[in-house]
Amino acid sequence: MTSLDAALKIGVSGLTSNQFALATTANNIANVNTEGYVRKVTNFESKVIGNDQAGVAISGISRFIDQFLVREERVATAQQNRFDAMKELHDQLQNLLGAPDDNITFSGRIDRVFEDIADLAPDPNSTVRRVSVINEMAVYGNEVGRVSRVLQDLRGEADRRINETLTTINTAIDRINDLNPKIRRALALGEDASGLQEQRERAVREIGELIDLRTFDLPGGGLGLVSDSGVVLLDALVRKLNKVSAGTVGTNTEFAQISVDKVNPDGSTETITVLDPVVQSGKLRGLLDMRDIQLPAMAVELGEMSAKVIDLLNAAHNDNSTVPPPSSLVGRNVGILGTDAHNFTGTVTFGMVDATNTLTNRVEVDFTGGTVSLNGGASVAIGGTMIDDVITAVNAQFGGTALTLVNGVMTFQATGASTGVAMLQDTTTASARAGRGFAHFFGLNDVMQALEPSHFQTGLLGTDAHGFGATGDITLQLKGPRGQVAQEFTLDFATAGATTLTDVVNALNTGFAGFASFSLDSNGELQATPVTSLSDYRILMTNDTTARGATGVSMSDLFGIGRVYRMDQAHQVAVRSDIVLDPRKLALAQLDLSATALAGIDPALTVGDNRGVVKLQNAGVVNVSFPTAGDLSPTTTTITAYAGTVLSDFALKADEVVERESDSRALSEEITARIVSQTGVNLEEELANMILFQNAFNASARLLQTTREMFEELLAIKR
Repeated sequence: MTSLDAALKIGVSGLTSNQFALATTANNIANVNTEGYVRKVTNFESKVIGNDQAGVAISGISRFIDQFLVREERVATAQQNRFDAMKELHDQLQNLLGAPDDNITFSGRIDRVFEDIADLAPDPNSTVRRVSVINEMAVYGNEVGRVSRVLQDLRGEADRRINETLTTINTAIDRINDLNPKIRRALALGEDASGLQEQRERAVREIGELIDLRTFDLPGGGLGLVSDSGVVLLDALVRKLNKVSAGTVGTNTEFAQISVDKVNPDGSTETITVLDPVVQSGKLRGLLDMRDIQLPAMAVELGEMSAKVIDLLNAAHNDNSTVPPPSSLVGRNVGILGTDAHNFTGTVTFGMVDATNTLTNRVEVDFTGGTVSLNGGASVAIGGTMIDDVITAVNAQFGGTALTLVNGVMTFQATGASTGVAMLQDTTTASARAGRGFAHFFGLNDVMQALEPSHFQTGLLGTDAHGFGATGDITLQLKGPRGQVAQEFTLDFATAGATTLTDVVNALNTGFAGFASFSLDSNGELQATPVTSLSDYRILMTNDTTARGATGVSMSDLFGIGRVYRMDQAHQVAVRSDIVLDPRKLALAQLDLSATALAGIDPALTVGDNRGVVKLQNAGVVNVSFPTAGDLSPTTTTITAYAGTVLSDFALKADEVVERESDSRALSEEITARIVSQTGVNLEEELANMILFQNAFNASARLLQTTREMFEELLAIKR
């Protein structure tokens, strides 16, 4: 009886074990088309009671998986999703830019501007052609402004997707945290935990597409999560990724960093670290790259191009005059005080005409020689080096108030019997401050404008008084591409003891010692250079209560501190409103100082004069120096060529992302194929296993039948 009883138990173990194996095989076959499903394997072990064989038992169900390949797949997939996220935003931008051969891009539009200016040269008095030039300038400005807004909108879209990505990551972390105790319990009770492990692996895979990820084992079969950089996302406690939403995104938007918050058992949270600087791959990295690096770089490039176009067109237009000329020329607030040194060199002529455009008076100012003269008469010393000294000297020659500087705005107006004013640069020694003539520097006759000035070359010297008084302060940060703040410094003019701009520069250098250096270049532009190890960092203004005298211009406004100013040079680009309303105000003539004009025989301004048109036309072919902007290196070229370079850089960035996405996708697919070949369901193999387990099941059933028959024989003998 003992032997038959043992045989019966052995048969039952074989029956139940092979039945379980058949169920596992059936589940594999059912999931043959389930993406990411890992084949399950039934593990058998010999059952021994004491020293006797007791049949077979199921030691567990294992997922047939190569952890090395899984890890490599996770890395490759994360990279693929990184570039895929970037590709989507680049595709949106390229679609909104339009094809270069359509000639409707900002590069094509600037070409059209100069084409129409060239058409105006033969007949500068043509109203139709004037309107065409003005319209093309306006269309160009609208296109630049549109692209500038698109870049900021895409930054906002990237930020929105980042928020969605964080929500997905947090949800998946919670799911894994919920599954961990269930898996530990199943394993402890000897139950099949493979289904729960499959669910957990899907959650891990979901996170791995969004951020670089590694896993580690927790006691009892749990699973922990950590980024490649070592930021723990899940161990005994859950972590939450949090970020303050930016709301409406503009050029001045500074995005909050992503905090990694530990969730304590009592439900309270504690910020452990920030994630932005250490994200290495995944969709999140791609979105951060676009929002914080690539799109801002493109916006800066666009701003630099826009600034140079405006500056060169304004330079030409300020040398020109309308016919008839206006009774006054009013500039823009340049932040210059009357007590500032004029810092001009060269010569400029201030002219006044009557209703017949005949020259009535002219004053020539020789800044280099420090003299003024009326109508070619004897030179008179200016009597000082300040802006106010120049104004006083010129007004004295005209015998009335011709020049005024009020709150940073220069005005040149007709006096006495004169009805109009015009200015002319000397042909050999043109007046210049920071490389710009008198009218150009003060913006007395600009043709185009933007939200911010086209340059921040103040013409100030280090020895000049800073002009910010003894109140107000400015706070600057040295900020990294991922929101890291390396250094912050507040310059308080109430306590700094600074009197000159050199003092201001020295104070900044002290405040940023070891992090960045500041200097004032020969054109009066404030330069900030981070140390080599922080070369991708930038200076950011976070607070500014300074004001330069009565101009109200702050220190950051005067020097354009921060990339927001360069971005905004492409915002609200437009033709001067009064020129749009009246095409006759497009200045295309130049003041004539020939002998006959000086003698009053010929008018000093004529409608057929096309010298101003030629001046505007030449703005498109003159070589100009462009500084580093975004990802573009310093270069010297024409504004039309630079516009093409900016457009090409946009396209190259998109092409590079496409190539890298394609490469990482190919690698990911290759690794996935290898994993599938090893871990996926092979129908032929499963069918073979099914036959094997079925035969084993039948044999066990036959063993039970035979044992039952033997029991019956023994019972019959006893009767």
